[in-house]
Amino acid sequence: MVYIFDDRAYRREENHERLKKYTDLIRFETVKTVPNKPTAECVFDMVIESPECIIFHKSYVFADNTVDFESIRAVFISFGVPIVIFSGGTEGANRKENEIDINADLMYENLPYFLEDLRINGKININVLLWGERHKLNALLEFENRIAEICFINHDLQAFIENVPKIRRTIENLTKKEFKELGELILTDLDKIGEPTWLDLRNIVESNIKKIK
Repeated sequence: MVYIFDDRAYRREENHERLKKYTDLIRFETVKTVPNKPTAECVFDMVIESPECIIFHKSYVFADNTVDFESIRAVFISFGVPIVIFSGGTEGANRKENEIDINADLMYENLPYFLEDLRINGKININVLLWGERHKLNALLEFENRIAEICFINHDLQAFIENVPKIRRTIENLTKKEFKELGELILTDLDKIGEPTWLDLRNIVESNIKKIK
């Protein structure tokens, strides 16, 4: 279940039609606080069952003015699931280790794609919330940039290209999450050459990315 904590009722109303078919995947909740009761106890008293992702409004207005954003955020982080912090004042989106900050309008715009991906694949893919309908293309571009940075923008390019096991590990690590098929295609083509040049590697990466696109 994806839990959304948004204290702005108008946003729920504006997005009701677009999200109504995902009621089995999302639940809008209110942060319930009790004066003089520890924040963590208040949150854990709420019915948050098996959260897969928590989406939280950064400027949430709490009924108890002794409660602040950071104290609630800390409790949400303790669940050990991806945390999405959204706000109208955030420009675009940026990603940290297990948390993203994203503009409120952008989050709601991409939310249906995110939930549809969750329904199809059965797991959270934060990239879809970041990039929406274009998430696969953007992820491919990010992968291509990382390959260029690691494999080609290198002070000792020849030494790197001669270390085929290192190249294989690099490809495997960069593709193991979202582009396993792409990684396998690249490695298969590398194995056919045996001792690739840096130009071989570049051409193999580029040609296989075009296949995935």
